[in-house]
Amino acid sequence: MHPNGWDMNLHHERIEASPPASTMSFCLTTDLTGNGRPDVIVGALGDEHEVQFPLVDTSVDLLSVFGMGPLARWLQTNVFWYENPGWERHDVASAPELSVGGSLGDITGNGRPDMVAGQNIHQHKLWWFEIPDDPRKQWTRRLITDDFEKYHDTAVADVDGDGQNEVVGLSQESETVFYYDIPDDPTREPWPVANRHVVAEDIDVEGVAVEDVDGDGEVEIVAGPNVFHRTADGWDREPIAEDWQCTRVAIEDVDGDGDLEIILVEGDEPYLDDRPARLGVFDPPEWDLTLLHDDLSNPHSLDVADFDGDGNPDIFVAEMGLEDGHEPRQFVFHNDGAGNFEQKELGTGIPTHEAKVVDLDGDGLPDIVGKAYTEPRVDVWQSNP
Repeated sequence: MHPNGWDMNLHHERIEASPPASTMSFCLTTDLTGNGRPDVIVGALGDEHEVQFPLVDTSVDLLSVFGMGPLARWLQTNVFWYENPGWERHDVASAPELSVGGSLGDITGNGRPDMVAGQNIHQHKLWWFEIPDDPRKQWTRRLITDDFEKYHDTAVADVDGDGQNEVVGLSQESETVFYYDIPDDPTREPWPVANRHVVAEDIDVEGVAVEDVDGDGEVEIVAGPNVFHRTADGWDREPIAEDWQCTRVAIEDVDGDGDLEIILVEGDEPYLDDRPARLGVFDPPEWDLTLLHDDLSNPHSLDVADFDGDGNPDIFVAEMGLEDGHEPRQFVFHNDGAGNFEQKELGTGIPTHEAKVVDLDGDGLPDIVGKAYTEPRVDVWQSNP
């Protein structure tokens, strides 16, 4: 029981045990239907494509058939969403090898969200998906660019102060941070190279956010452990944590001083390197580190919300379950309002990737939605006061 009397009782429900595509890469939430409830969007790389042969009572995974892998991935429906309430699934688009880090934002200027997502390693396409008035119908996929390789994290936001959205992308294999001005006709394919702006090169980072970090009235691009400030000549890089790798990013004033802190967690450790992952809060202007945890296992979910109802932003982290012999965990780090945190373990045993904290049922309490990366499951945890 927390000091304010709420015990954080979470009701778990597995809303999907057989998704239409495996290796699910991103999870997004927004109200697609206009009923005031956030729906859940999932994208996937897609590693299986079974074709049923009912006459012989068998099925074949096309990816296992020599020469059929590319065709199978192009055929597979790997963008789908779950309608809240009820969690009916709608399969709405095919786009092979979608990477982590899809994003939502208005591309067409109609006031409704569209989606941006790019391909994974060895692939080069970055797409936007036009979501129709009836989001249950098929979403139209259009090419932004195929000039880079692997797009792990995107964002849709006004990054240059012109009052219009841009599309931000991080390309790990091409080691580039860039953004595109949305063309007058966003349906043209690809978007003009003249609309592209390179923020930084020779930099391999994950995790992106667009926020006025320093309070100067202009937004910065936070890409991994770096803050990029817009200048008259381009963008200046301010590193905040040189040795942090493969990060997820959140931005919030967690200590009540009026300045925004940057929260980082190393989402792919120890999967990529043989060391545990860290979670930390970096406090400006010198980016002093408060280390909250240094023994996490692939914690690829990071979000901020007031879990205990005391008015202070808490930090949510969940682990992917990729490490052999390690039981994946979910944590909330309760904030006293001055940037001091108390760790609470919410649960174990459910692999969780790219989870989001959002009020699913309109009761004013934070709920959690996530999915596994390699296992066939989509899960929600709803708060009971």
